[in-house]
Amino acid sequence: MGKALQPLSGLDAAFLYLESSGTPMHVGSLMLLEVPARQQAGFLDKLSAHLRERLPRAPVLRKLLHAAPLGLGHPMWSELPDIDLRQHLRRRRLAADGGRARLDALVAKLHAEPLSRERPLWQFVLIENVEPGVLALYSKVHHSLLDGQGGVALARALLDLAPAKPARAAKAATTRASAPARTRSRDLARTASAATVRQFANLLRALPETVKAAAAPGGSLLSALRAGLLRAPASVFNRKVGPQRSYASLSLPLDEVKQVARGFGASLNDVVLAICAGALRELLLRDDRLPRLPLVAAMPVSLRAAGDQQVDNQVSMVQCTLATDIADPVERLRAIQASTAQIKQRVSAFKGLIPTDYPGLAAPIWASGLSRLWGSGKLAERLPALANVAISNVPGPPVTLFLAGAPLRHYHPVSIVTHGLAFNITVQSYAGHLEFGLTACKDVVARPAVVAGAMRAALTELLERLP
Repeated sequence: MGKALQPLSGLDAAFLYLESSGTPMHVGSLMLLEVPARQQAGFLDKLSAHLRERLPRAPVLRKLLHAAPLGLGHPMWSELPDIDLRQHLRRRRLAADGGRARLDALVAKLHAEPLSRERPLWQFVLIENVEPGVLALYSKVHHSLLDGQGGVALARALLDLAPAKPARAAKAATTRASAPARTRSRDLARTASAATVRQFANLLRALPETVKAAAAPGGSLLSALRAGLLRAPASVFNRKVGPQRSYASLSLPLDEVKQVARGFGASLNDVVLAICAGALRELLLRDDRLPRLPLVAAMPVSLRAAGDQQVDNQVSMVQCTLATDIADPVERLRAIQASTAQIKQRVSAFKGLIPTDYPGLAAPIWASGLSRLWGSGKLAERLPALANVAISNVPGPPVTLFLAGAPLRHYHPVSIVTHGLAFNITVQSYAGHLEFGLTACKDVVARPAVVAGAMRAALTELLERLP
């Protein structure tokens, strides 16, 4: 069966439980590959051989999910010695003359489809007829397996800094793998029970430090959190999401964004937030839906220790104002700077107290039940919003990468929307560009390409205001 069973942490398992509400919880990417026309017909076989050769370096792609018997704990992973790549690789072709608009529409459709839990939780789709000399590769991996930094670690296993020697299209690349050994219920129950005991013990060990921080005179944990909690206004984005997704990709020159950051003494992330804020303000003003209070972004923060390259989830969430109530773009950027400075202080003070795990006893039952309740009604629209949009900035590789010998022209993220948070903007740096992926519920933002255009205009506006 491969390596021993590995119980999921509470945070990893939460992404599985949340799917009960009807929202797929996988993250993905859209790669544009430079492949000459004469080589495109055989590229799927070449990609399959490449993946087969890299599977030993990417154990996350061989993990199979198992439920804990009787709800004794969180689900568990087993690591398969081999997999059938035909279950994970697909081929699609854009209609008519292709183009980026049709590509983004297909990505939105593919991203709305959940992954089967009967096999490892990932899928690659090779897309043809994008534009001359270009193929696209859409990938999705369940969020229970990795976070943004974990995705970067997986990319290191699959991508190269130079055109690699082609992997041999061995028989194993297209032949069905042998069936894995059956995992016994006794082993699942024993592993789940041991993990739950360990999680309770870890929780009890952590309590004294948490209580000490909460009781500290003049600077209690609860007081600090209350002081830093932002009020997010009701907005069009805080809706129950439907089953359809919309998507748009955008590339901005990294040098231009850095130029703005240097000119105003801001961080790169501050400028990214200001670009998003300017575009969202423009969108909502156009529809006469801009709230009086500023929009609030939910931003993931990494909890990883330096040098930790595990492929899992080690992330929490913080709030940041987008200052959309401020008309002047430079003043808006200054307000965002002030907000992010406070975030850095809070995360630094409480990083060790932010939980990423909780005991799994009966969690598959009660957590999935809560998730179904969240998705069945309109609780997301009735409860006070903690944030209006999700914005995530992941550092990526500064140089061109290669997949199966083909250079990546662009490398856009594709992310998650949930009830009450129907719009997600994720960006990663790549080879001199900031590569944005705008993922939305189609019922809420039918044309995210309009927002992408406004983001480009927001950058231009800041460049024109440089001192």
